[in-house]
Amino acid sequence: MEHKKNISAIVRFVTEHPESNVSRRIYRETLGEAPAQINSEVIKQLQDKLEIADEFTIEGYNYLIR
Repeated sequence: MEHKKNISAIVRFVTEHPESNVSRRIYRETLGEAPAQINSEVIKQLQDKLEIADEFTIEGYNYLIR
């Protein structure tokens, strides 16, 4: 349950702050690149990757967005 809440918080952050250094880092590390255009498809890809990421990765990203 906590895992899903953390993923939701990360997705919400990168959606609200797509050009921040933290968001771009999360995109690069998760998707392999920081997309030039953030759209619903990119957000869905990010969410899918985060759902299979390990607990330590999610905790690290959650720390960065706070």
